[in-house]
Amino acid sequence: GLAAAGTPGTIAVHRSDPGLMLGYLGLPEETAAHFDGDWFETGDTGVMDADGAVTYLGRDDDMMNAGGLRVSPVEVEEALAAHPAVTEAAACALRVSAEATVIAAFWVGAETAEAELAAHLAARLARYKRPRLLIRRDSLPRGANNKLLRKVLRQEWENEHGHP
Repeated sequence: GLAAAGTPGTIAVHRSDPGLMLGYLGLPEETAAHFDGDWFETGDTGVMDADGAVTYLGRDDDMMNAGGLRVSPVEVEEALAAHPAVTEAAACALRVSAEATVIAAFWVGAETAEAELAAHLAARLARYKRPRLLIRRDSLPRGANNKLLRKVLRQEWENEHGHP
């Protein structure tokens, strides 16, 4: 069903929209799996305001969970990237034990005290959205289309720290 204004949901495009692709080439089952009735589900999460404007929140599989509340990596990344020392940011959930994950933010930029970044984020994000880990990197992994690869960051970190 349709999400109420202000409530995050999956972005979907009606079959009648002339901008919608005809399907995945040679993959009729995959195409069918993305339709719910006449609606093509994009796999992206967004929120629509009362005027009908949609704000993109991220891929469904990149969305993070903090105590049962959904957190958009895009929102965390934008808040961190607003700091003058930060040139790039990526947020994802990291498994820190068999039963726990935490929100982490990877960032590229000038050497900066973690306390300064934490204070910057505290002024911009609700407590439950703030990263528990701030991890500086020389670069962030990107795909051929320059898309941020959060899954690669998560896998690399969990492999380094021994959390499956």
